Amino acid sequence: MNRRWTATSISLAAFVAVGFTVVRSDARIEERVHPRIRSSVAAIADSLEREGIKPEPLVDYALEGMQKRGDPEIILAGVRKWAKDLRRARFLLGPNARTEEVQAGAKAIRSGVNESQLQRLRDAKSDQRYASALGTMAYLVGRGVPVDTASTVLVNLVLQNATESDIRTLQDEIERDISGGTPPGLAAVARAGGLLRAMEAGRGGADGVVPGAALPSRSGTARPADPMANPTLRGSAVGNQGARPPAPRGKDIKRP
Repeated sequence: MNRRWTATSISLAAFVAVGFTVVRSDARIEERVHPRIRSSVAAIADSLEREGIKPEPLVDYALEGMQKRGDPEIILAGVRKWAKDLRRARFLLGPNARTEEVQAGAKAIRSGVNESQLQRLRDAKSDQRYASALGTMAYLVGRGVPVDTASTVLVNLVLQNATESDIRTLQDEIERDISGGTPPGLAAVARAGGLLRAMEAGRGGADGVVPGAALPSRSGTARPADPMANPTLRGSAVGNQGARPPAPRGKDIKRP
């Protein structure tokens, strides 16, 4: 009897200790998340921690949902989606990706960026870190830059060794252009083209990249609709659709 009671006591003590540790992994969960989903959110966060992935984005999501009085079950579904995206981002970026890179990668995935673009960053033979690029990528998509344009622009800049300072300045300039009325995609392509030309001028053409031309592609060639292959491109790739071509000079076209 005593032996059985001792074993049971140890099991219960271990269970309580684990439960206590899970909830205390972030006191905000215990204090501010709805009781109906509190243990589930804590368990998901704790599972990510054990995998070496910081769960801050999903904890923030849960707290924001509670602050807005969202339905607990919907909040829990969103927390699970965040966990899935964080795991996917870490897989795509590799086990050596830093916390900020994994979180930025998850945001990029959630904004619709093609996963192959994250793999291009991972496979780059460089020590260049890319949290800034991923964060800017997701930010620009949120500001209306087409997903394909934003991802192509930022990935190519990273592969050409743009610095974090370059990328921060680029985001500020694109934001200023958009606020001034420039179509988001056009602003992104124009500013990125200017940065590439400035970088090329600083290198003196040592790598053979011609300013304004297509950047080298890992698959061999640039796609015809790749905005980086033609900074003056119009249409859906840069968010300027259906523009009417200008009338020829010297001719007065009468319109009905």
